[in-house]
Amino acid sequence: MSTINMILLPDQKYQIGQCIVNCHDMTVSKGALSVTLPAKVFEFLKLLILHAGETVTKEVAIDQVWLGNIEVGKRGTGNAIWQLRKTITELGEEPERYFKTITKIGYQLLLPPEAIIDKPRPSSLFSSETVKQSQSFIKPVVTLFGIALIAVIGYFFASIGTVTNMAEPLKAKRITNFEGVEEQAAISPDGRFMAFQWRREQKKAQIYIKDLTDANAPLRQVSMSEDKETSPAWSPDGQALAYFRFSSTGRCELHVRELITNQDRLIDTGCISSGYLHSLDWSPDGNLLAYAKAIDDSVAVFTYNFASSDISQFSFPTAGEEDLLMSWSASSEELAVVRSAAMDAAIIILSQLNDDVVSVIEGESMVIALEWEQASNMLYFNVLRDGAFMIEQYDFATQSIADFHQDNTISSLAINEKSNNLYYSRHLSQEHITVRSLTDGQVKHQLASSSRDMFGQFVLSSREVLFLSNRSGTWELWVNQETGSKQLTHLQGIVGVPAASPIDEQYVLPIKPKGAKHYDLYLGFVGGDEPTKISGIEGDVRNPSFSNDGSKIYYSSNVDGHWSLYAYHFDSQQSDFVVGHAAKYGIEDNVGGLYYSRDNQAGIYYHPHDGGEERLITAELSTSDWGSFFYQNDALYFLKRSDISDQIIEIAADNQQQLLFTLPAVSIRGQRALAKGDDNTIVVSMLGINDADIYSVSLTARP
Repeated sequence: MSTINMILLPDQKYQIGQCIVNCHDMTVSKGALSVTLPAKVFEFLKLLILHAGETVTKEVAIDQVWLGNIEVGKRGTGNAIWQLRKTITELGEEPERYFKTITKIGYQLLLPPEAIIDKPRPSSLFSSETVKQSQSFIKPVVTLFGIALIAVIGYFFASIGTVTNMAEPLKAKRITNFEGVEEQAAISPDGRFMAFQWRREQKKAQIYIKDLTDANAPLRQVSMSEDKETSPAWSPDGQALAYFRFSSTGRCELHVRELITNQDRLIDTGCISSGYLHSLDWSPDGNLLAYAKAIDDSVAVFTYNFASSDISQFSFPTAGEEDLLMSWSASSEELAVVRSAAMDAAIIILSQLNDDVVSVIEGESMVIALEWEQASNMLYFNVLRDGAFMIEQYDFATQSIADFHQDNTISSLAINEKSNNLYYSRHLSQEHITVRSLTDGQVKHQLASSSRDMFGQFVLSSREVLFLSNRSGTWELWVNQETGSKQLTHLQGIVGVPAASPIDEQYVLPIKPKGAKHYDLYLGFVGGDEPTKISGIEGDVRNPSFSNDGSKIYYSSNVDGHWSLYAYHFDSQQSDFVVGHAAKYGIEDNVGGLYYSRDNQAGIYYHPHDGGEERLITAELSTSDWGSFFYQNDALYFLKRSDISDQIIEIAADNQQQLLFTLPAVSIRGQRALAKGDDNTIVVSMLGINDADIYSVSLTARP
């Protein structure tokens, strides 16, 4: 047992910012929320309180908290500051206001602690329930990981739907509390084991198995390769796991690993997933694997038959539709599938017995998880509504939907049929926006709040920043000005990422009004009223950008049944076809050509203005970063990712590449995270603390 050196403080309770630190029970609280810290972490916090405003060096912390044990203390200091930052985030505060890391030196408590006289307080100030640690060790520092969720979430993050009679959240039990992101839980048929994806700092996601019946049992690592491995699915006999393996080039392979012999075999290639979507499921009869594959400009479900080794297409989405989530019925005769187009989603039922496609749920703004509970014949799915994540329950017998559980940033789901528990991942995310030097990455301006701010776009004429945020409780368009931030849209519908004019204060953005079937393009002025719909644009509109002279808007649409890029001319109020090839997002260069990305394909392509031959400029832009590139100063800039860093790359006119600066791996969010600033700056949407733990709730908790 380790010895704990007690740091002596003059008082036993302190107010720091909006939080209360209580030395009696080692808790940090805010209102009804309370987090109990491990002993060493709390002693480290006391040391920071004792020297508030000063730098506590790592050497001092190791000497006073870890009793001079250098090797343990080196890890412990990093673990402790990470745990404190996470705690502040869980309490709804911004950790950057509380703690500062002095690189290679130590740490500071930035806010002054105010002693509280220990006297009886009204019970309403504190909840009897606390958010407790479920593991005996402290989590190491996590430097900013992604969700895609966030693509997911990952893409994604705008819902204006209305929920009435929202159910009270259930009491959730924390199942994992490791360093980094724990995701995509899958429960073994006997209910004893949980396979899950675990991504740690500067490491690729790997698959592990946790014994749910023995809290002290060590984890078993299933992954044997150096590649990213995700989406575990159990065989019905519990003897094997199917999973996806992604190479460094983005190639996806479907594998099956025998857990007793560790034999591994390749089933298929060309599979696809996005963010933390669980795009793989094993049928209860053991005969079929269902999984997602990209085909042309859509994503379909395919099946692998173990008896015949045949691979067959099972779902047939139209252009722009993606079937990325699936779950089998108890009989293995039916498959529930989430069919999505951008943020629009429906749940359909496919049958092995016929070609019928039965729609059971329509009109959802976004569905990011799906599980078929076989004993009661219920569907559970996760949606984002009014800025909150809700797990919904669909009853086939009554054909009704009921709220089941609400929590912060819920992601993937799994059901334990033996214990009647539902497992889910809860993310902690704090996106914010930075304006950085284009030469060295130094921060010139930062836009951050206690909410989620993302997808910043620079308004050159006024030097303001447009961005999406959930500050008002729903996802809306905002602008950051010298006097503060101003909301530009107000419940007009689901808003998409905006584009700012390079010559004036105009902006455009896609909006899907409530009840509408698709997105329209809206035009607004930063200093004016709410944006209004642009007439004469057909199809489902996405991903706008302005031409360099501001005379036209490029956008993607599915007018002809296939996603293509079009140009809308302000003078004629007409649109022209520009390029097909499942084009997703495009930006103009200085001669009228178009750099663009393609749906479900890595890389940036170039479409010449004169109709010449198209060419691939780079294959290093990942599919999840499809909009993270821009053109200025006669050069193309884009986001390149590696296992250890996010890199901003410049491609000059002579096609020579240059690394401009790097940031920690997965510290930049996905999709359209980069935008041009002025000639010397870049706007970057950043991930703050990004951590995910797995929780469970009882399926019997609702009547």
